[in-house]
Amino acid sequence: MVSLIDIVPQTKTVQITAGDLELRGLGLRHVADLLVRFPELRKLFVQGAPELDVEALIETAPEAVAVIIAEAAQQPEAAPQIAEAMALDDMVNCLLAVRDLTMPNGTAPFMERLRKLIGAGGAADQPGRDQDTSSPPPPSN
Repeated sequence: MVSLIDIVPQTKTVQITAGDLELRGLGLRHVADLLVRFPELRKLFVQGAPELDVEALIETAPEAVAVIIAEAAQQPEAAPQIAEAMALDDMVNCLLAVRDLTMPNGTAPFMERLRKLIGAGGAADQPGRDQDTSSPPPPSN
């Protein structure tokens, strides 16, 4: 049996133009900080959020991507350099590695489980609703 104390973040080495870069998945604290710091990113994950402002997302994307990669590399101070100098292909490869390490089962299953956890999964998650219908289950006498 695994001890929770012995859990260490998984890492992946990504080949970028400048050499090898070791990345790790982001934890809940990192993800929460990102969602607070970049409200447009939050809109991608929160059902019922205000409409996504594509222009604002494009404006904040370089900084958000740089922060994600810098945090995953455990070099948060490098975010400005990443945003300015890292090749786009390298950024995408790093983001894919971070995504895979952060959500090993993929984003869709993660988001579905998150919706269920917070009760935003629709009729199936509403108390008193049968999972196959939108009407309450019949009373059991």
